[in-house]
Amino acid sequence: MTGATTLPDPVRAWAESVIGPLTCLRDASAAHPSRVWEVTTRPESGRRFCVKLAASPLAFTRETFAHRHAVSYLGPGRAPRLTATSAQHLALLMTALPGTPLSDLRATGAALETVHRKAGALVAQLHQAGKLTPAAREEAAQTLRRTADSAERSVHASGDQMPPEEREFVLARAAELRTLGRVPLGYIHGHVDEHTLRWSGTREPLALIAFERARFAPVVQDFVPLARGPWAEQPRLRTAFFTGYGRPLIPEEKRALLCLTALHGVGVRAASTGAVGGGCRMTHPEPRLPERQLTPRRAESAAR
Repeated sequence: MTGATTLPDPVRAWAESVIGPLTCLRDASAAHPSRVWEVTTRPESGRRFCVKLAASPLAFTRETFAHRHAVSYLGPGRAPRLTATSAQHLALLMTALPGTPLSDLRATGAALETVHRKAGALVAQLHQAGKLTPAAREEAAQTLRRTADSAERSVHASGDQMPPEEREFVLARAAELRTLGRVPLGYIHGHVDEHTLRWSGTREPLALIAFERARFAPVVQDFVPLARGPWAEQPRLRTAFFTGYGRPLIPEEKRALLCLTALHGVGVRAASTGAVGGGCRMTHPEPRLPERQLTPRRAESAAR
């Protein structure tokens, strides 16, 4: 089998050695930053799985660690179950989850608030997963500083593509990020948004997919995609989320969220224009899912 949207033959052979012959394959990469196929075994069993090719060795390591050490904290049905991995192919084989991405839900009002409240509870469980070792704690504690450094490099690399007032705004937010006090650390998903959250109705648990960015870091980082997305237009969803999360943001996290939301767009826009280069590396080098393109100032306003 060949072609950009086809499961490579060596990977298919590996998957079939684990779960048996496959009868149906569907390219499901559109909703993922990595290449993903939904596959089905022979009709007599009819089991559904996902075969995922990680975008990089780092993404493979992160997702494998997440499934082996953290996902169990979420409980049954709240994340895919890892079946096998292949370091040679950077491939993961996991169960396929039912459900609809939140981006495709037609729920409104109280029903949508219920979804976001459940999302807050689910993310809170993940943030408490795993054991934060001294080395992991030190690495996580440096995350905000590295984010600020990365944003500054992107600003300088952008040259004349960024208006002067926007440059000053971004540099000010980066400087503020360095001066914040301690913020809570935990095991984060890395991109909790309307694409990675899956809803199957009120009788089934809300689920979370795509753990290739999971790591120990300030937990406030997991709130950025939602702050730039649905919360910007519907603040009540943010209230519902933190009701489910179990606590409000502390003052340092509120300032961090404002700064991170503003700076997040710098990396996305710089990468889309080819401005990141010359040794500059953004904090999250993995491919990104489509999202709203906001200026840093508008992004910060959306997070208030």
